[in-house]
Amino acid sequence: ANGALYPQRRVFGRYVESHLQPFLFGKTIRHLRSAVASAELSGEGYHLILADGGTLAADALVIATTHPPPALPLPLQSVIGAAGLVANPYDLERLEAIGRDDHVLVVGTGLTSADVIATLDRNGHRGRITALSRHGYRSRGHAAMHADPIGDFTGLPSRSATVLLRRIRSTIATAAQQGEGWHPVLDAVRRQGQIIWQALPLAEQRRVVRHLRALWDVHRFRIAPQIAAVLDRRVAEGTLAYRAASITGAEQVDGRIRVTQRLRGQRRLLAEAYDSVIVTTGPAHADILRTNAAIAALARMGLVRLDPIGLGLATDSQGRAVGTSGRPTDSIFVSG
Repeated sequence: ANGALYPQRRVFGRYVESHLQPFLFGKTIRHLRSAVASAELSGEGYHLILADGGTLAADALVIATTHPPPALPLPLQSVIGAAGLVANPYDLERLEAIGRDDHVLVVGTGLTSADVIATLDRNGHRGRITALSRHGYRSRGHAAMHADPIGDFTGLPSRSATVLLRRIRSTIATAAQQGEGWHPVLDAVRRQGQIIWQALPLAEQRRVVRHLRALWDVHRFRIAPQIAAVLDRRVAEGTLAYRAASITGAEQVDGRIRVTQRLRGQRRLLAEAYDSVIVTTGPAHADILRTNAAIAALARMGLVRLDPIGLGLATDSQGRAVGTSGRPTDSIFVSG
């Protein structure tokens, strides 16, 4: 309504592709449709072995493989072969196969969860949907009107997760007195994020991830107004409910999946049967060395390693991969 544009991901994909095409046609970029099965050191460079049997020589590597797929939560591994379990939320064929009146459990309440629910709705689904996560936080929407970022968190950056949280909340309260919402404050935190993060000691970074990441994610990764409208309508209709709970077990019963849950802050368990269970818990960053053969090969050579927080691959401030020695590798870069 305010003129802001929210293109779908496939539209953005076509836009990026249109910018790459001239380089592909001009042979500046050579695109090989294959996977890297392994990598070896070769003099000052690298010898890459492709899945189709081919090989490549490279002086430098850029790891730009996007995120690993979501990991199946441990309590759901007992139903890994169930027909109603959708472990990959980007499997559109599986989503389209969900019946119009099916009772669906969506595990996760963030951005991917919102996209999945909107996709089901667009496909004509009208049954009940329960969206579950440990905190039950739902992704927030964008502000109705654009505002410049508010707040400076870098002048004297916080050395404590608690102090950082208090400063953000205080800045939001001050902005509210000036008639502004929380959006521009969180925009400032996002813009200044690298300095804020690097100022926190390792133990405090871990506290942020353990206690505040879920709250940050739903404010940082916001849903488009069109998606928010679908979720609001489904909640008002009584066909979508958000639940703060953790999954403790699952079993197949008469072609359905019965999931046992512990409601947040309660001792009692709730068991409920679903026709479909869709996992939208986000990328399994700590699994990257297991799920990507090429990165695993580099790790075995000590050229890359996981970061100590478990968010992905370790890098220095210039995006160079940090190996097991603790030193960056000058010819390996991590993008994304």
